[in-house]
Amino acid sequence: MSICWYCYWGWSKPVADIYTRALIKLDGDESALHYGPAHVVWEDENWDCAEDCLKDFDQYTNTNHTNEEWEIVRDSLKELIQISIEIRDPEPEEYDGEHPEQYPPAPGIEMVRL
Repeated sequence: MSICWYCYWGWSKPVADIYTRALIKLDGDESALHYGPAHVVWEDENWDCAEDCLKDFDQYTNTNHTNEEWEIVRDSLKELIQISIEIRDPEPEEYDGEHPEQYPPAPGIEMVRL
């Protein structure tokens, strides 16, 4: 069983800022972010999948949320893809899955734990 690198280090600050802004717009209800068409990104922390989530977005919306809420989620993905993949997904490729403390993010990348 591997240890989640993001659970140890947190998210890069630009990613965390996008999430926080979306969460504020959603009045603190994270369910549209975590259990809708962007769950692969916001719940599973697969930052490199934001483009795919956008492409398939409309296939995975449901009636549990309003169109306005889905637009907030869509906008969060659009913002996310504007960030370079190196900042968006700073987990070192060589991470062994067991010792996150030995694999810090690249210098200059500020991490935030939410």
